[in-house]
Amino acid sequence: MSIKGLEIDTDVETTNEDTLGGGGFIRDSGLYPMSVDVAYLDKSTGGALSLNLHLRVIDGDNRLVKETLYLTSGDTKGNKNFYINKKTGKKILLPGRSMGEQIARILTDQPMAQLTPETKTIKLYDFDLKAEKPTEVASLTEMVGQEILVGLHKCVTNKAVKNGQGKYVDTNDKREFNEIHKVFYPNGFSVTERNAEAEEAVFVNTWREKFDAEYVNNTFKPVEGGAAAASPDALPAAEVAATGALFNSDSA
Repeated sequence: MSIKGLEIDTDVETTNEDTLGGGGFIRDSGLYPMSVDVAYLDKSTGGALSLNLHLRVIDGDNRLVKETLYLTSGDTKGNKNFYINKKTGKKILLPGRSMGEQIARILTDQPMAQLTPETKTIKLYDFDLKAEKPTEVASLTEMVGQEILVGLHKCVTNKAVKNGQGKYVDTNDKREFNEIHKVFYPNGFSVTERNAEAEEAVFVNTWREKFDAEYVNNTFKPVEGGAAAASPDALPAAEVAATGALFNSDSA
């Protein structure tokens, strides 16, 4: 069994190298040992396949870290899991697909495309009802209950609202959120180090030193003449996704 659209072609370059890159219910940046409460596939309104994760800090409080990783492009771009580098002409795996692959390897020791989704009913927040409701999803049960060491970033950006044309535009209100920046095996090894059969986990310490609790990935930019986000339509991008037809499965 394989998940159509998630197979990685041999000529697509992955991006899982060990690089550092560039209040309320939000956690400070840092490393957190976590377990997976929920893992399921979904599709955005534009047709992009996503992996949706609810993660809980082991021996922590009850705050969940929720992450949506886009595994493919949308319908208008062909639902591809890669993009073409304009300078080199090479195929590069989408960042969300690359992160999803690393997570799958750590949690299940399998390629993501070889996982078997199962139809499950879980409680998810409905933005129309403004409450949780039982929702049928394509659950990746092999991931659920497994442990992973997560490198989180605390992020700040512009809150967005819908304009008169129904498009999301930035406002002068700020939105704080957490974003998964790097993932490791529970013992601190990265996927790159594990693949190289490294004897010692090194990169996790480099990551910890650069992204301590004081680090904030701040991309907020004042909007000239921008209004405050008073609209109830102001949603994080990950919350705009809607359930749709997911995928076709065929034998491996």
